[in-house]
Amino acid sequence: MRHPYGSALARIGHPPIPAGPVHPPALAWLGHPVTVVATIVLLINDHVLKALWPGLVTGKLSDVAGLLVAPPLLALVRVPALGATIATGTGFVLVKTTATGAALASQVWTLFAGPSRVLADPTDLVALPTLGLAWLVARRCRADHAVRRARTLIIVPVALIAVTATSQEPPPPSALSISVDGDAITVLPDHGLPWEKAVSRDGGRTWSVSPAPTSPPTSAPSPRPSPATRACLPDDPRHCYRVAPPRLAVDESLDGGRSWHTVWGVSEGREGVLRRHNDDNHKWLWQGSTAVAVQLVPDGHVVVAANGNDGIAVRDARGAWRRLGFSDEGFSADTAIPLRSPNIDLTTEYLVGLFTGLLALMVGLSAARRNGPRVSALSVTAYVFALIGFAVSLSYRSSLLAPLLILFGLACALTAVVLTVAAAVRARVSVRAALALAAIVACTSSSICWIFSGWVSGTPDDYSTAALSAWLAGGAGVAASVMVGWTDARNAPGGPAA
Repeated sequence: MRHPYGSALARIGHPPIPAGPVHPPALAWLGHPVTVVATIVLLINDHVLKALWPGLVTGKLSDVAGLLVAPPLLALVRVPALGATIATGTGFVLVKTTATGAALASQVWTLFAGPSRVLADPTDLVALPTLGLAWLVARRCRADHAVRRARTLIIVPVALIAVTATSQEPPPPSALSISVDGDAITVLPDHGLPWEKAVSRDGGRTWSVSPAPTSPPTSAPSPRPSPATRACLPDDPRHCYRVAPPRLAVDESLDGGRSWHTVWGVSEGREGVLRRHNDDNHKWLWQGSTAVAVQLVPDGHVVVAANGNDGIAVRDARGAWRRLGFSDEGFSADTAIPLRSPNIDLTTEYLVGLFTGLLALMVGLSAARRNGPRVSALSVTAYVFALIGFAVSLSYRSSLLAPLLILFGLACALTAVVLTVAAAVRARVSVRAALALAAIVACTSSSICWIFSGWVSGTPDDYSTAALSAWLAGGAGVAASVMVGWTDARNAPGGPAA
């Protein structure tokens, strides 16, 4: 039934009052293209770009995208748009400028996304003007668009996942300081171990530990010694050793520090492997070698380097170096993380390979269409499902529901394949082209996965080299798919589609 005043309002410059139910503005805001793009950027940045290029740009990009997504999510609980925008800005300022705000945010994030840690960083306030754009988006939203209702059914769970994507698990154990007192070498850990300190009285060959206290101390704890980054032999002050964080290495000088050369170290590529071992969420905690100590022994001298999350390195009196990892009994060579083929989660890289192969299939079949438009409604829908599947599947690290998120992402990918094949059948793509594209897709996906598996094994040594190789393999696969499709369409009776 038409509204009795609809025509009159239209004549005086107002839009007519809709006859049907009005869609809540908060959902229209969340389904706006700007918010949708920000949500996808947030997911891809936190789970792909930060791993490839950690630093200022990717860090601030998360803040910008998060400030576009958070206000409409807050508006879902009946907070007015202006109030949601102001509340988001106020909370952002408190979290980034005060220790109390950061601690409270850590607790909230822990409640929704598991154990988390949020750090105060006033430089992140440069992203605050983004809230102005969020407010303009809210002002321009129309609530009566049915397409936004359908889009919101997808974007709401994706947005909820995205805003918790940067949560952090409790940090791993770390060795930060070393002291030498007579025949005793003492290493103090930072956290995450059942013992308070580890002591060796045989030059670092064996270790004993002091259990961590089970009750709060009755007096203030004694201050820990500051990590010493340089140490010299007591009987020869010209013979010195040093560490230079964040390198995982030890340098030696025989001329009192005028010149140095590395006597033990791990390559930058293998440092990347160690950062990724077991816990991608804490690559930012990497310290490298943080302290060094020297002990005289009857047949020479011993050097011990504290290597942060990697444990310690010990040079015996004969000059041989060993890496020792953390254990309940102190340190052991058996628990040192292997530098070749360690236990690293490559799920993200394998998903990238899978979806790159999917992209190659989709663009190849689109190029091979023999009749109808190059891009049909089915094709557009397939690309949307592929993008949603890619974004959601890469968010698996941020939730306890990781298997379900990956399963949902793969279901979206399968739906995209079905829709793409249906569009290709309708457009009469030849069987020969389809088989050739299937072979290209298999080679593209498997090549990307093989490249990253090779990086874990040491070939190539550096992750950036592996990532570049994977980009080249993916680009070559997509280009080959397009060429196969165009060639098939050109050779078809009647020539390519207009």
